[in-house]
Amino acid sequence: MCRKQDPESKGRIENVVKYVKRNFARHRLFANLDRLNEDCVAWLHRTGNAKIHHTTKKIPAEVYALEKEHLRPVHTKINSLPPSITRTVRKDNTIWYEGNRYSVPLGTYDGTDKQVSIQVTEMGRLAIRDLDSGQLLAEHPLATGNGQLVQNTNHKRDRTKGIAAYIQTVAEAFPDPTAASPFLNEIYNRKPRYIRDQLQLIQRALEPAEPDAVTKALGYCIKHRLYRATDFADAVEHYKRPRPPEIPSEAPLKLLSDQDQSKRKVKPQIREFDAYKAILTGGQR
Repeated sequence: MCRKQDPESKGRIENVVKYVKRNFARHRLFANLDRLNEDCVAWLHRTGNAKIHHTTKKIPAEVYALEKEHLRPVHTKINSLPPSITRTVRKDNTIWYEGNRYSVPLGTYDGTDKQVSIQVTEMGRLAIRDLDSGQLLAEHPLATGNGQLVQNTNHKRDRTKGIAAYIQTVAEAFPDPTAASPFLNEIYNRKPRYIRDQLQLIQRALEPAEPDAVTKALGYCIKHRLYRATDFADAVEHYKRPRPPEIPSEAPLKLLSDQDQSKRKVKPQIREFDAYKAILTGGQR
């Protein structure tokens, strides 16, 4: 078996195919497949395996006779799978098919070029299976159009851990796990059905936040009895924002000198209302 992008194994296979195509198949008239196979076998006995190799300076048939004694049987049985095509699992645990994205369970992506096989069933659904074991990973209805994301909400949940272990893992991501554990347990008591979604949202809010912002957000939620992941995420976002710079206080106002008592007795001139009325009506005063 050859691996892709492995010149030590795949390169040999490609060179053999190229050698046969250029030295046997080129300029040969095609009658039918059986005649082509017969001519190819005859050409191998006559030329391909009978003449001295240009690089090794050996006859391939004689070298194969010596190496044949050291060949070992393949222990693993290779099961023939039904015809299918493969796709690479992306970092967001999705695959591409005909311009749309389809989700697979969280954790399918393992940091490598993970391959899965896909098939379109008779019911018009896309079946995604593990390439090695053939296990069904996901099944989605085919999307209409392009650029759509077909996702199963269960695929976003981390089911590799139990609830208690998951809560403990999230609590350890806080600066103070002892203070976070009661908060997370209270969320579990109030929303047991959606606890995995709640914990996953809290994990996403913790990743880019500073410890000081997380501590303040946790204290705010506990003080105001806000036991929801969205409230905690909003509080973290609030405390992450930079505080506006403090404006220095102005100098105290300097009061007027109280030495001149006559200023207190000054009164403004008071006019009659008729004066303003005459001005507004176009008259003069």
